[in-house]
Amino acid sequence: MTGEVVINNKKLKVVFVSGMLPNGHYSQYITAGLASNPDIELTVYTDKRQENLAITGCGTIKPVWSKSWRFFLEIIRELRVDKPDIVHFQHELNMYGGQITAVMFPFLILTARLMGYKVITTVHATVYKKQVDTKFVETFGYDPAKINPFFVKAFFSYVYFTVTNFSDFNIVHTNLTKTILTQDYGAPTDKIQVIPTAIPQRDMSDATNDHYFFYFGYMVRRKGLGFALEGFKKFIEKHPESDFKFILAGGVIKGQEQAFDEIKELVKSYGLGHRVEIKGFIGQDVQDDLYTHAYAVVIPAILSMGSSGPLFHSNSYHKCVLTSNIGHFLEDIDDHKTGILVENSKWGEAFEYIVNNPTVVKVIGRNIKEKALNRSPEKTASAYVDLYQHLLHKKT
Repeated sequence: MTGEVVINNKKLKVVFVSGMLPNGHYSQYITAGLASNPDIELTVYTDKRQENLAITGCGTIKPVWSKSWRFFLEIIRELRVDKPDIVHFQHELNMYGGQITAVMFPFLILTARLMGYKVITTVHATVYKKQVDTKFVETFGYDPAKINPFFVKAFFSYVYFTVTNFSDFNIVHTNLTKTILTQDYGAPTDKIQVIPTAIPQRDMSDATNDHYFFYFGYMVRRKGLGFALEGFKKFIEKHPESDFKFILAGGVIKGQEQAFDEIKELVKSYGLGHRVEIKGFIGQDVQDDLYTHAYAVVIPAILSMGSSGPLFHSNSYHKCVLTSNIGHFLEDIDDHKTGILVENSKWGEAFEYIVNNPTVVKVIGRNIKEKALNRSPEKTASAYVDLYQHLLHKKT
C-alpha cells in the first residue's frame, strides 16, 4: 500500500456489491483481503439468501438484494443508510437476475454516482463482437432462430458501453478484456485498470499427485469437455495398461441441462464408464480432497469470456493445469511454466506428455505456488485500496 487509508481520521467505508455463493466464489477471496486491512470498514451487499450470513472473514455481510428488478431499489435504499466512501460493484450479465436486471444495472451505477458516491465496477467477462454468431448463441443453449446474433451484439454494446462509461473507474482481470472493451464497446481506456484475480492461499503439505485428472466447473457446452474426453479416450486406447482416471465435478446451469446429458452420452459412447467418474455438484471438503490429490487439473474451453475461475482455483492448490490454447488462457498461463496450453485437437497428446513427464508436472506446481504467493488476496486487495485512494483524491 502507498499510505494510510483514512479520511479525516476515520476508516475508509467501502460497500462491495456482489454475489458470494457458492463457497469458493471469487468475491469471497478479494473481500477477505480487503477485510484484513485495518483501515478499511468493509460491508458486502449480497443477495438475500440467508446462507450468505454463514460467510466469515469477509467484512460485514448484508443480504440486501433480490434477483429481480427490485435489486435496484434495494441497493439504493441500503446505500442511503450506510453512506460509503466507495461503492464497488461486480458485474456479470446474470449476477443480479436475468435480462431485465442486466438492462437496469448501468442505471444503478449512474444513480449511485448522482447520489454522490464514487463508483468502481469490476467487469468480469466480455467477448469480441465478431465472436457473437449463430454458434455462439447455440453454445448457450438458445435457438438462433429466436435469438438473432445481431440483437445479442446490440445488447452487449449497450451493456458494456454504459457500464464502463457510467462508472468512475473500472477493473478488469486481463489485458485482453481491456482491449475488447475499448476496441469493440467504446470503453474509456483511461478509466480501466488491469488487476489479475486474487489466488487464495492453502496449506498443501499433504498434497500428492495421484493417478487421476480433475475437472471442476459447470457442465456446459462452452467448456469444451468433449475435446478433453475425446483426448482421454485416445490416451487410454494407446495406453490401455494405464491406471489413470478422469474425474468430472461441477454443477449444471438451469436451462443448459442438455449439455450435461451430452457429456454423459459421450462418456458412454467412448466406452469410458469405468475410467470417468462424474460426481456432479460437490461440497467444499470433497473439492479440497480432489484438488489436493489430483495429478493435474484439466480446463478445456471452446469460448473464453474472461479470466477463468477454475484456473485460479487450481492455482490455489498449486496444481499443474492443462487449458485450451485460446483467449484469456494465453495471458493467464506461461506455457510449460505455470501450465500447459493445449490445442483442442491435441488433448490426447497432452495427457500422454504429462503422464510421461512427472518432473515437468512438479516443476509447474512449484512455479504456480510462487505465482499464488504473488497474487494473494491481501496483495490483490492492496492494489484495490490504492485505486480507492486515487479515486477519492482525484479532482473531478
